[in-house]
Amino acid sequence: MALPAEREAFGRIHERLARPFEVVGTIAALVGEPPAAVAHGVGLALATSREAQVLVEQMHASVRSLATSLQSHSQRCIGELRGPVLWSETFSARASSFGDRDLFICATPARAYDIDENRVLAHALRLVRDAGRAAADRNHGPVDDPVQRLARDVGHEAGRWLDHPAMSSVTLSRPSPRAVRRTRSGKHRATYRPALDVIDRAGEPVGVDDAYRWCRPVVRQRIAVLDALIERLERQGRRRVPELRAERGALLAGPLVFRAGRSDAVGDSGIVIGSLLVDVPETPDTPREAAEAELAARAGGRPSMVVLEEDDVDRAVARAVELIAASS
Repeated sequence: MALPAEREAFGRIHERLARPFEVVGTIAALVGEPPAAVAHGVGLALATSREAQVLVEQMHASVRSLATSLQSHSQRCIGELRGPVLWSETFSARASSFGDRDLFICATPARAYDIDENRVLAHALRLVRDAGRAAADRNHGPVDDPVQRLARDVGHEAGRWLDHPAMSSVTLSRPSPRAVRRTRSGKHRATYRPALDVIDRAGEPVGVDDAYRWCRPVVRQRIAVLDALIERLERQGRRRVPELRAERGALLAGPLVFRAGRSDAVGDSGIVIGSLLVDVPETPDTPREAAEAELAARAGGRPSMVVLEEDDVDRAVARAVELIAASS
């Protein structure tokens, strides 16, 4: 098929993904693999990344340099004062203890670890821990593969640090953008740099080349057709087609809907422009007549067109425009 080189076309489509995106769902929709398999690959990539390894390697030093705040909590004291007296609470406590005048409720200062910077660190550790667990999924890949073993070990180490006394009280939730900005610019930013790097890497843990390798040949051809269709639409309309976003296993962009076709199931695949279904043959060297008949049967009465060469892309765009004009 005389279309743009598949690797370059894949790179351009990857750049068109609306960011930030949900990694597993979006990559699964792009490459046409089951979400479970993509989750395994994503976990493997993140858990074995340089960022994840640096994070766990530096935790021995990081945990001794954690930012903290002083917070007061009420403490029952008898015969001594351990902070400012909370008189209202003190009188209430004395009333219920037969007027013991040696009883005080004090506001005692204590070191608190549950602050923005440590929530960023805890979130990064959790990302690595969960990535290691996903990479260790026995349903995908060899059990004793060295890369899987590394991912499992790094994930286990991250989970161990989450149980450290200084980290166990820190809230495990996604930090707010404000918390991340504060950590990047705070005076302890050097301590938390590895955690910030992991969070950045987790946004796109799989590179373009890795994602491309996950694609079957027919998916690579579909993506090349999608890239060519977008180029024609932008040239004719003189405006940029919206970014691609994942929704229910498909990629959507303006009038385009792309379905890669799952490798583990028979279902819809191809590209829909308006009401026109465009696709390539599942099997290479399929005669045009046979490919058109198979696609027409799959289209279920909708207009359809097989793309076998570059001129077919131009005809597909022209046909889609005709159909849209006729329906308006």
